[in-house]
Amino acid sequence: MGRTKSNLIELFIDKAVMAAAIIAALVILLFFVISSPNSVEYGGENHGPGQIDEFINRKAATIQEQLKKEPQDSNSYEPKMPLYLSLIKDSIKDVNTNINFPLPGYSTGAVTAENRTYQLPTIEQAKKPSTAVVAMAAYVPTEELTDAVTYDKAETKLADMDIVTVETSINAKQLYESFHSALAGKNTAEKLEEQYARPVFAKVELQRRTLLGDGSWSQWTEVPRTKICPKKVLQLPTGTNEYEIQIAMVQFAKFEIRDEVLQPPVYDNAIPAEKWLCPSLYNEREKRLEKEKEELRRQQLEAERAGKMLSKTRPPAGRRQPPTGGSPGGMEGGAGKETPTPPGGITQPPTRQPTRPTPVPRQPPSRTKPSAPTTAEKKQALTEEQKYDEILLTDKTNLADLEKLVFWAHDDTAKPSEKYQYRIRIGVFNPIAGKPWFSEEQKDLQDQVVLLGIFSEPTETIEIPNKLYFFATDMREAKKSNIVDKTVEIKVAKKTLGNWVSETFSIKAGEQIGTVSDKAKARLEKAGIQTEPVDLATGYVMVDTRPVTEWTGTGFLKSKDFYELLYCKTGQAIATMPIKERFWPEEIAKVYKEIEQAEAAEPVILLTREQVGSGTRIETRRIPSEPGPTPSPESETEGYRGGRM
Repeated sequence: MGRTKSNLIELFIDKAVMAAAIIAALVILLFFVISSPNSVEYGGENHGPGQIDEFINRKAATIQEQLKKEPQDSNSYEPKMPLYLSLIKDSIKDVNTNINFPLPGYSTGAVTAENRTYQLPTIEQAKKPSTAVVAMAAYVPTEELTDAVTYDKAETKLADMDIVTVETSINAKQLYESFHSALAGKNTAEKLEEQYARPVFAKVELQRRTLLGDGSWSQWTEVPRTKICPKKVLQLPTGTNEYEIQIAMVQFAKFEIRDEVLQPPVYDNAIPAEKWLCPSLYNEREKRLEKEKEELRRQQLEAERAGKMLSKTRPPAGRRQPPTGGSPGGMEGGAGKETPTPPGGITQPPTRQPTRPTPVPRQPPSRTKPSAPTTAEKKQALTEEQKYDEILLTDKTNLADLEKLVFWAHDDTAKPSEKYQYRIRIGVFNPIAGKPWFSEEQKDLQDQVVLLGIFSEPTETIEIPNKLYFFATDMREAKKSNIVDKTVEIKVAKKTLGNWVSETFSIKAGEQIGTVSDKAKARLEKAGIQTEPVDLATGYVMVDTRPVTEWTGTGFLKSKDFYELLYCKTGQAIATMPIKERFWPEEIAKVYKEIEQAEAAEPVILLTREQVGSGTRIETRRIPSEPGPTPSPESETEGYRGGRM
């Protein structure tokens, strides 16, 4: 038995040792081979000593590739502008309009829109307007004006411009009283708030019509605002939304916008000129200056006439005069004796004896004080500039106190040689637009944001001065193979940036009259104006010449022979002009002389923008001694031609 047991142990001992060895080998393999005890955790993984460098190199290569790529914004931005605009349009939402608030016990009922009725006053017709046309070398903005980009900050360019200003007035005091009486007066059942019961001026509407070639007038069209007008600031509500109208009334009631509507400024003028005035005062100043010129001419003529008379009474040089008041023999001449005639037969005027002045009795000093000047005399003593300053609106002006509110509008789109008529009216905001508070007679006003007044009478016909002329000054004839070759010397003159420039062209039949001129550019450069060559093209073509005979005189007729220039534009009738100055009509010869005088004078030196100043009102300016660089002009206009049409 014992031997058998021992044999069993001996039989299985080798297997147990082998199993233990296998388990030990597996443990060693697991902990020391597969899972090294020297491994470290990096990047969420375990790495052995031989793997850590490789892993880091792979990561570095991946990062390097990512750095070479364009950055990707993972944050997608959703624009908030639509939400903002929706809140501006309707800031109050989800309001229960069916809520009924309790009324006091003594109330007879709710005040509803149907209970109100207003009779808005009619805006009076504007007074007969005054007009004025001012030629400018204007600084025109090249970008749209906004709240941030105002006219004095905007980029500009120089351009020729004829600006037409139309001025009129209304009784503002009466208008304010009428509005208050209609909307918040004693007899008004339901009064509006005070801020809405007064007129707020919204626009000044200027319309014009053009004289057509057949003598008829075109339709009336509204004149747009000038390029220096901040159009976005003066934009009117497009609908009858109550809140939009209320906000607009608050904005337009500010004196800055009010003044922009009623008395808009003019362009900065590079031509040295007097202070810009409204048309009534501008015309008054022009008349006064013309009278002063006439008076100066009269005084010069009288001085010349007196000089000629004095030269006639003086003896010729070198001739001896006899002693005055005595005879040739030295005897003193008595009273009643004639002065002897000296040799040569020239009679000297009798010598006048000095007389003592008659003493004037002294008057006792007056005890009465001199009368104080009347209001009319004080007003008459003011200069045009002082009168202009009086009618200008300021932040302290109360329109409700003005019995005469002067306002105006500009037209900066007028073209040379065109003839226009204008009419003007004023408009105020409709404070109850969109509400059913109108009487039956005024139902049509419910959808009108602006209440417009009655148009003024049309102005007189205004002719815009021409800037482009041409004159046929001479003609040459040359025979070649029995063909008469006629060449006409034509002088083309153009006014650009305050200066007249011209050039004479030799034109033959079929050729255009005028072209781009470097000679005209040279005169502008002399004035310090850097510009491109001046375009003197008239758009007309010489057709031919023809001999003309005119008979003048009353009793005895006398013939006058000359040649006429025939010229035309495409699609127009042929026009004529006499060749040579002595055959021109009087009005053409006058214009020609004025242009020649202007060219003979020194060129007009323009002011830089800095010299003009950044204010909205143009002050008197002087010609600078050393003008700075001037922007290039950007204005081309077609003018009137010399000659008959």
